[in-house]
Amino acid sequence: MQEIVRRFAEEGYLIDPDALELIGFYPGSKEALIENVVENLDPSTLVVSASDIRSAGIGPARASSSRARPSPPHRPQVLFGGGPDGGSKIGPSPVSGIELEKSSLRGGHRIPDPMDHPSPGPHQSSFSSASDNLGDIEVLSDITGRSTCVGEYKDFVRYFRDRYGKIREMLSARLNARPIESLEKSAAGREISIAGMVMDLRTSARGNRIVELEDPTGMVTVVFQKGSSAFEQAASLVTDEVIGVTGTTDGGRMVFATSLIWPDIQSQSTPMGEGGALLSSDLHVGSRYFMEGAWERFVSWINGEVDDPHGLASAVRYLVIAGDLVDGIGIYPGQEADLAIKDVQEQYELAAELLAAIPKRVRIVISPGNHDAVRQAEPQPALFEPVQDLFGDNVSFLGNPAWFRLGGVDWLVYHGRSIDDLVLKIPGLSYGEPEKVMVEMLKRRHLSPIYGNRVSIAPEREDLLVIQKPPAILHCGHVHTMGITRYKGVTVVNSGTWQSQTDFQKKMNIQPVPGIVPHIDLKTMRVRKLIFA
Repeated sequence: MQEIVRRFAEEGYLIDPDALELIGFYPGSKEALIENVVENLDPSTLVVSASDIRSAGIGPARASSSRARPSPPHRPQVLFGGGPDGGSKIGPSPVSGIELEKSSLRGGHRIPDPMDHPSPGPHQSSFSSASDNLGDIEVLSDITGRSTCVGEYKDFVRYFRDRYGKIREMLSARLNARPIESLEKSAAGREISIAGMVMDLRTSARGNRIVELEDPTGMVTVVFQKGSSAFEQAASLVTDEVIGVTGTTDGGRMVFATSLIWPDIQSQSTPMGEGGALLSSDLHVGSRYFMEGAWERFVSWINGEVDDPHGLASAVRYLVIAGDLVDGIGIYPGQEADLAIKDVQEQYELAAELLAAIPKRVRIVISPGNHDAVRQAEPQPALFEPVQDLFGDNVSFLGNPAWFRLGGVDWLVYHGRSIDDLVLKIPGLSYGEPEKVMVEMLKRRHLSPIYGNRVSIAPEREDLLVIQKPPAILHCGHVHTMGITRYKGVTVVNSGTWQSQTDFQKKMNIQPVPGIVPHIDLKTMRVRKLIFA
């Protein structure tokens, strides 16, 4: 499949997942089909759709025009209203440690097809309208079957307006923000508060930090003066996040900031759930670096075949996997040399076999990552049904991110690709402490605030990456390092990997922490690290 994607990329096109699936099942020469498709495409085409493939000779197949196309790799130039040719652009917290110790879900149900479940209307929130009960999982938010965008200009305007509106509402409890357009000369010298989206960041010749903020009514320049109390905070700002600012105005479109307010979560009490949950991610099945021996020790433990003095194995009810179940194909340069299995279908077949060794009493939830065979643009839908069919009835497939209730507590599972962007942009963050990056997500109330860097984001009807309320558990993966903390009542876990260090990781100086599985007692939210490496 990756070779097909690469082939279209060489011709300058992206390809819709449904179109990719059609080509994958085409019995004839795929190269000839691709050449025929490219030859007949309209010059304005950006994303090759399933209808383009059918026009080239493939008959009807299961396809959904409601699936989102990947977003362009750059941030749009218009955020809050106006046309493409003018108008305005679109558009210290407590962290405590956690004690660490060594130491039948689907049931015939399927993730709903988009054609069977219409997308929510313009005034519906998929956060509430997407509730489906799958056994003992209540799905609260998931893009699967509900994608509506096609990457048009209006999609981006709506997407960023939704992000701004949701987070501004969170900020309204902390400050009484006025519209930017109301900053008139009569307000000169007076203290005011505003909320806006960060459009640009720079440093002046005098060393002040300059931030361009925008709301639906206009844009303002905010100056964080060197030496002020808010100056150091401003060093952590990133583009496209929504913040609040209090300061004095010059009576025009400039504000001298005295304080910076993030839409941080409020402290919450520890939830009371039931059962034991295991958190994992980044198995990378199919890689020759997959740690088969460690996995076998894990399987022996959970099946009660080895000594378990604390009785944890028998109490495990859930296993939640936050993406990169398989290693995929063509994900990074030179990956082919790192593969033991070079067919992605066979990779998933082996993954299904490995998970089948886990007792059926354990409910398994799988969310995809950037190595999995789904679209790269986030939010990502669940794995395709032909892949789901390989797995047992105790396995459920959700999108990325996914918000659900399991074992009596709320989970927010996100693969974590935005960690790459945040580590690069925010001083003091590193891959070695991914839990600190995840705390920044909670403070900013967004899983991937930066638009147009490494993470491709699809402009859906609403921004499903906004953290609308604090979960009990925030679970990520992606970076192959272990990180655990508790922040304002949220248990924050990055669950490591089952892949040892690859040659590519050595070149990138990435030190993985493999073969360790976090265990959470959902009744007490106590976290233990179980080491199988």
